[in-house]
Amino acid sequence: MSRKEEKNRRMEIRRDIGNRQITTDSPITTYYSYPYLVAHACFSCQKSFKLTYQKDCEKERICPECGKAVYLMERAFKTPKRSDDEQWKKVQKLYALGFRFQSYGRDYEPLPERLQEVDTFVESYPEHELRVAKPDSSLLPSKQ
Repeated sequence: MSRKEEKNRRMEIRRDIGNRQITTDSPITTYYSYPYLVAHACFSCQKSFKLTYQKDCEKERICPECGKAVYLMERAFKTPKRSDDEQWKKVQKLYALGFRFQSYGRDYEPLPERLQEVDTFVESYPEHELRVAKPDSSLLPSKQ
């Protein structure tokens, strides 16, 4: 008897004695036994952290370095170098304008490469697919 046949035989015995109940009307769901980590960024420290994903979490996440807020950047976020102030300001401005760094294999206009291109990009693509949140002007980077 093959391993698969033996396993099927044992499963039938479990079903017969009531240790294994199969319901055909229940939807199939997948639950992960490990924490789901997603990029979060601290604009003050210019650092990114992988933290557990908490959908619709009211609790503010705190930066372990400076104690200020960190923001959920989504899965496709690529962290700029810590010393690259221009790229961090670009990321912060895009985040403040409601853009999130998601990637689900869709074909859309890529986000701008440089900080000075952000305003033109936002004007050209007001309904961009990655603009999924409401703008928050309090997060806009200061002009220095």
